[in-house]
Amino acid sequence: AVSYEEHLAGVNTVAAPIAGRDGVPLGALVVLGPASRLDSSAIHPVGRELMAAARRITGTVGAVAISSGPRPRTRAGGQSDVQCVLPWGAQLGEAPVWVGREKRLYWVDILHPAVHRFDPVTGKNETCNTAKLVSAVLPSEDGRLVVASQDGVERFDFERGLFTRFAEPEPGVPENRLNDAKVDPHGRLWVGSMRLDVSRPTGSLYRLTKTGEVARAESGFTVANGLAWSPDGSTFYFVDTVPGIIYAYDFDAREGSIANRRVFVTVPEAEGRPDGLAVDADGGVWCAIWDGWRVSRYRPDGRLDRAVELPVPRPTSVAFGGDDLATLFITSARTRLPASTLTEAPLSGGIFACNPGERGLATSLFCV
Repeated sequence: AVSYEEHLAGVNTVAAPIAGRDGVPLGALVVLGPASRLDSSAIHPVGRELMAAARRITGTVGAVAISSGPRPRTRAGGQSDVQCVLPWGAQLGEAPVWVGREKRLYWVDILHPAVHRFDPVTGKNETCNTAKLVSAVLPSEDGRLVVASQDGVERFDFERGLFTRFAEPEPGVPENRLNDAKVDPHGRLWVGSMRLDVSRPTGSLYRLTKTGEVARAESGFTVANGLAWSPDGSTFYFVDTVPGIIYAYDFDAREGSIANRRVFVTVPEAEGRPDGLAVDADGGVWCAIWDGWRVSRYRPDGRLDRAVELPVPRPTSVAFGGDDLATLFITSARTRLPASTLTEAPLSGGIFACNPGERGLATSLFCV
């Protein structure tokens, strides 16, 4: 938990729970200090140390982290012509989406709450800091934006930073939050949820219509994450990060329903955890591998095609963009990385780009 002067002016605070065997906190470790010293660049490394100390105290029982730490960097001989197009240093950069009408890449920082708008031609990145967590941003057909936030799915005015309530998929479930979201080829919005402490599989997958009607499509996920559809719209891909699984479903475009869940890919824990997804025009499935230093492309039959090696351990998500949808943009995180890793990977938290040879699919717009 992080507090930026929420309780005392000029004082920032960071805390980590000491959890018992049933996941219920027994207490907490807390550090507070002057905001000028315990600022946004220092507070997350301090939090990482507190979390590590809490794990030592409890013998590693309690809340389950997505991973205990980045894997050693290895070179598998994959594509490596990746450029850092925005050395931003985001704590948890996520949810990139290309908005063709603006020729901009929108993305979010979940832990330093903000929605960003990046122009890859000029290199300019505009920021709208938000007073609450935003985990995904999506364009709608009326020219506005919708976001997944800690308060549900909301309309969002980037210029003014204003939220307007639209729908709440999980009312009365304060231990959960929404995570990644995408729009299907027919304009319906899909969003997953996860437990805040990642301790139990209480996450679900929801479908929202333009009238704000919410339907639960699936449940039982730990960290509901990347979503994408095949080029013909017949297959839906979905990630549960903690078990390391990318699922595939049959997708009924007319009804907006999913069926016949099967395992598309299982990423071995020793190689990292799967995160955000994108599908190219040839049906290849691109997945950011958290703690894996890479983005992997899988063929439609689930076989690994190749990897794009990265100079950072924690890529979070991917999106095709640019005028011809031939650029693959990759967001990344620096949260909880030890100093030794940040020394090796100082661009962690930046946005990267490459031209892999395939083209992406146009971003679907939410029908409102």
